[in-house]
Amino acid sequence: MGLRRRTVLAAAPLLALAACSDTGQDSNRVNEINRDRYVSGDGSNYRWEDPADRFDAPRLTGDDLHGNPIDTDDWAGSVLVVNFWGAWCPPCVAEAPYLVEAAAAFEGQPVQFVGVDIRDNLDAAKQFEERWGVPYPSISDEAGRIADQFIDFGLSPTNIPATIVVDAEHRVFSIWRDRFYDTETIVADVTKALET
Repeated sequence: MGLRRRTVLAAAPLLALAACSDTGQDSNRVNEINRDRYVSGDGSNYRWEDPADRFDAPRLTGDDLHGNPIDTDDWAGSVLVVNFWGAWCPPCVAEAPYLVEAAAAFEGQPVQFVGVDIRDNLDAAKQFEERWGVPYPSISDEAGRIADQFIDFGLSPTNIPATIVVDAEHRVFSIWRDRFYDTETIVADVTKALET
């Protein structure tokens, strides 16, 4: 897919990655395989400032980590923050507190955070959400089906963490192909998406 005019966002300064804590699932074969496949994002971040340059985001459907159905069409008119993560991914662990804080900052506003848990063990994913107090749902994507929909966006199912901000008309506003290093960056981007 040819991407229209975009603004390249400066990558945040590199900070030391937070140590990955033991989830008790290290012996789990799924997690071992995922660690072997893990590819860090390349740090390229893009924003489409002009709404006319934006393109439709795929509709996401599936079950959350507790078996409840999720459909992003249910959040029509809201800005979506779609974060691809895995409990086995050290940068995902490092950015988790910032996403939780950002979600809290937009409580009561037309903004919906949703995670996509990639190729993960369900128990490890639930432990991750409980540990960080994640207040928003995550679609379980153990098979990578949802992640595959984003290959045309320059996101491989193994290039995580990655976050896509979708405007209120469900067009792609920005793509972050790296972890977040602070809450302020997320809040500023989502605020801009709300304004345009």
